[in-house]
Amino acid sequence: MRLSNPVGHPARACRHSRDATAASRLDVEFASAIVLVLLLFGLIDLGRVFYFDVGLTGATREAARHASWFVPPPSGSASPGTNPSLYDTDGWSQDPCPYEPGGNPTGDTNPNPGIKQSVDCNLNKYHLPSSILQNPTTTCPAPTDGNTTYNPPYLDSTYPGAANQPLLYICYANTPGLDLATAPTDNSYKGLDVNVILVMNYGFAGGFLPDVVGTS
Repeated sequence: MRLSNPVGHPARACRHSRDATAASRLDVEFASAIVLVLLLFGLIDLGRVFYFDVGLTGATREAARHASWFVPPPSGSASPGTNPSLYDTDGWSQDPCPYEPGGNPTGDTNPNPGIKQSVDCNLNKYHLPSSILQNPTTTCPAPTDGNTTYNPPYLDSTYPGAANQPLLYICYANTPGLDLATAPTDNSYKGLDVNVILVMNYGFAGGFLPDVVGTS
């Protein structure tokens, strides 16, 4: 005698259970993969931010040191000495690093290059593009808190629209509008500040980190 298949046949029920379990597992794995990808992009972006921040900070520090370099007068001279690199730029548009016959034949041949050349040389070492000088149009960017030393935070208009493109502001003696296209012939700026300012919007690979740390 042939028996009809009972409702809820064990084999059939077991097969359906396996299909549902497999589908659930795939959903979980897919969701986990998305989370891992976001974490990966976040780690990449965090590393890029740290790397570029070190490059920007180093470039401004070296340029400020370069600008304040003092050359004493010759012995017996009545000259007060000079700061031969205390000015914006010498106009050199090729390799901004100093000329070296055996190491950098395309470098700047000026023995006292401008502040921009020092900034750009250090930026290029961190694989960042050369800066765009904002002087003399804007020398000291406006801070949002009104501090008189022209330190951050700055207005949004201070920052570039393009990602990973540094803008350079050189603020002499904390005086907006004061610009030095050439080095002074004396040491009249002795004891005064030169504030080398770089601002940049970071270009992120993912969308998570900008919401956490911002883009500038």
